[in-house]
Amino acid sequence: MQKILFNSYSAKIIGIRKVTQDNQGKKTAGVDGVKDVTPKQRLKMVDDCKISGKWNKVRQVEIPKKNGKVRTLGIPTMKDRARQAVMKLGLEPAYEAKAEPNSYGFRPARSTADAIEAIFKCVNRCERWVIEGDIKGFFDNIKTEAMLENELVKGNAELENAIRKLVGSGAVSVKGKEIVTDKGTPQGGVISPLLANIAFMGLETFVRKWTWDNRKRLGIRKRSDINIYIVVYADDFVVVTREEWIAKELRDVIKEWCQEKMGVELSEEKTKITSTKCGFDFLGFNIRLYDNGKLLIKPAKESIKGIKEKVKEICNSGNKLSQDEIIGRLNPVIRGWGMYYRHVVSKEVFQDIDHYVHKCVWKWAKNRHSNKGSVWVKEKYFQRKGNRNWVFEDKKGHSLYKMGSIKIKRHVKIARNHHVYDGECDTFS
Repeated sequence: MQKILFNSYSAKIIGIRKVTQDNQGKKTAGVDGVKDVTPKQRLKMVDDCKISGKWNKVRQVEIPKKNGKVRTLGIPTMKDRARQAVMKLGLEPAYEAKAEPNSYGFRPARSTADAIEAIFKCVNRCERWVIEGDIKGFFDNIKTEAMLENELVKGNAELENAIRKLVGSGAVSVKGKEIVTDKGTPQGGVISPLLANIAFMGLETFVRKWTWDNRKRLGIRKRSDINIYIVVYADDFVVVTREEWIAKELRDVIKEWCQEKMGVELSEEKTKITSTKCGFDFLGFNIRLYDNGKLLIKPAKESIKGIKEKVKEICNSGNKLSQDEIIGRLNPVIRGWGMYYRHVVSKEVFQDIDHYVHKCVWKWAKNRHSNKGSVWVKEKYFQRKGNRNWVFEDKKGHSLYKMGSIKIKRHVKIARNHHVYDGECDTFS
């Protein structure tokens, strides 16, 4: 089936459409400078859309991170992106059928909300100890064997050859210097997240085996008694245990497993062991068991700080923008952040952010008309709507989105082993 998909005309058409028309990266060029591909060029790409053969070098770009550091992305050429999309079409169904149930990152029909709900279900009213795992430079340091020796790839000569050549294709740095690569998968490629997931397969199985091998020390009589839980999202993972000493031992054996299987190291700075009573952050959420025995999941403080800084930046840099333009910039940020956190305990946080946004737009309005009084500014930019007296709305009827209007609704987690290729469409309706 993979061979048929890799050589399918329809698969090639779908792959080309995704990278040249659907994806946001369609306007980002690789080392060859090609972007905004025309319909004629797309049809011509079909003939060259084979997963075998030589891959071009990726163009490196630097993206600033929240902590002040930079993340390096590798941007393939448009032609290579299309070939990677076809490779993904053939490889992803096999991975989904074999993937571990508590892996949620970069998988269709799975999200951070599923990962957070999985943690909620495995942390009950008793105190638990949590390993917050983070892998250092995951995408850049995965050894090639971790991908090639996986059962999904091993034995398929065409696929093995394609992955080996892709890893060794090299890169061109931001300064134009050519870089030789012999490991990793370029973060920014279409196939990279899937290859990373394939390399990372096996952690849940490994931990369950370790637990069973040490069942006497852990007081486990049968396999159904195993109460160590794992949730994986890309290169971040959480392991929940009932005792601190178990968490410490597991951290050390997982560290060795990562080094031996994938050639990567756990980040000493970000990998921690925490009690659920103290709380921990994962994927932008804070998870904490309070003294009353209730486990509450809320937006993390760093994430709240980040959205406020973003709003402040937009307002402070938008003195020359019209009211319509400032609303157009703020609304996607406010709505997007609110929708991400709509499944957890966020109502008070939403109201607090709405209050902060109001202060920022009021300051923006006052700065635009420093020679006018407050009453004049209010009448120009703020309208009365029903019981609301401070609605930031322009003359066209475009108003500022209120995060507090989002309804909080518990997320329904995807069932353990279901995936988009298992034929049970009702799961994803």
